[in-house]
Amino acid sequence: GARYIALTTKHHDGFCLFDSALTDFKITNTPFRRDLTGELVAACQRHGMRIVLYYSQPDWHHPNFVNRPGAFKEWPEEPPGAQPDWPKYQDYLEGQVRELCTNYGRIDGIWWDGTHRSEADWRGRRLYEMIKSYQPHAVVNDRARYGDFFTPERQIPALPVGVPCECCDSTTVKGWGYRAGSPLYSVPRLLQDFISVSSLGANYLLNVGPLPDGTIAEGQQARLREIGRWLQTNGEAVYSTQGCVFADPIPGVKATRRDQTLYLHLLRWPDSDWLDLPGLGSYPTAVRLLGQPHALEVRKGEEGPEYKVDGNGKAPGRPRGNGYLQVGPLPSIPPTPLPQVIALDFAAPPELRLYQRPEPVVTTVDIAPGAPTELGVELARLDGYAVKGQELTVSGTPPVIATGSWALNQTVTWTIRCTQPGSYRVAIRTRIGQSTAGARLAVRVADQTVAGPTEANAGEPDGLHTTELGTVRLTVGEHTLVLQPEELHHGHSLGGALRSVVLTPGA
Repeated sequence: GARYIALTTKHHDGFCLFDSALTDFKITNTPFRRDLTGELVAACQRHGMRIVLYYSQPDWHHPNFVNRPGAFKEWPEEPPGAQPDWPKYQDYLEGQVRELCTNYGRIDGIWWDGTHRSEADWRGRRLYEMIKSYQPHAVVNDRARYGDFFTPERQIPALPVGVPCECCDSTTVKGWGYRAGSPLYSVPRLLQDFISVSSLGANYLLNVGPLPDGTIAEGQQARLREIGRWLQTNGEAVYSTQGCVFADPIPGVKATRRDQTLYLHLLRWPDSDWLDLPGLGSYPTAVRLLGQPHALEVRKGEEGPEYKVDGNGKAPGRPRGNGYLQVGPLPSIPPTPLPQVIALDFAAPPELRLYQRPEPVVTTVDIAPGAPTELGVELARLDGYAVKGQELTVSGTPPVIATGSWALNQTVTWTIRCTQPGSYRVAIRTRIGQSTAGARLAVRVADQTVAGPTEANAGEPDGLHTTELGTVRLTVGEHTLVLQPEELHHGHSLGGALRSVVLTPGA
């Protein structure tokens, strides 16, 4: 039932499953001798299957790769024979991606996997534009810090993130490549994740790790085939659908929709033979349980007679506001052990009460004229997405933003009101260790910017360190104050937590 394939052409170990002219560390120099990537791309082209090529930017084998001891997925010390030269390595990376984009005809995307450096380090925008110049239709993920879609890994967002998204996970509980004896997720668990991802309007990328001879382990094969059989019956509720998250969630139910049909995915069989649908403002013309021959009925979910539906899907006399619908009667036991899908057909696009992302409420903070004013992160608006679709969140006591993954486009914004004009010293309060200090943060307010590097904690009793950034002048009235990173530790992290910005009157 898969609609596209993503192949690992090179992982962090640097070994290429394609015939690169830029390295000898490749599959064509093994007894296999053949270009595995080229053969799979050609097979996909013959069969109309879309093919995306995964390429890891980090490379533990290439002598010019610059390792940073302590950084995510990098060597703790330089390996033997290292000749660190970052510009040379950038050119090598770009050359290999050019090979993938030009040697095999049409490909459908490039899937990066190097989240722990900056866009400037990976030259992400330049690579993106190069890929599009050779393959204009190809999609590019976000892990070179510039791309078309986000890639949450082994996690599913609780609510729609509002951006193009592909969630990736593996059939195996541990690891991505083949590991003998690794536990496998059950088909019900994989389908639940698949359906949850679909209900958010996202794609689901499910991994298998082939054995050394290229075959897929029997347990992983069995799971793919079971999902495929489920899709033979229920695929219309997944393919080319939109995500559909109700404002009033139905327990154990996820939803998708296409045109004038709403699909209800039953992750667990309902407790009653009539399923309540509180989020519908339209009356369906037909209701069916996919794969079953008999139509279901629809009725008013209150005491009183069932509604009769006319040919236009209208229910004469249906009350507005406080009524709800029910569909059923459902069989006493589910037809199969896997999730069932109820399809509701409407004469026109249905009226649905869907989840709406709330607009953040930002409190206007009055600046004290004679004492420091602390702008806590709990009073700010948080905007933007980091790699893998991650957003900034506030938690803890005192409230902080834990910034393990940040992007240069993410901002923290306060609204302030100044009643006394004058100069104000700007400082930030952070919790940062000695090894991760040095990220550069900027504060913009009233057309002025002050910036500076973060400093390590120095044994403060409350665990929070104050770093002075500079002085700004404020006039009377409301102002927008924005904190945004200019440089991040290892390209993706503040290296700790952000508590607040402090404004202190006086030069």
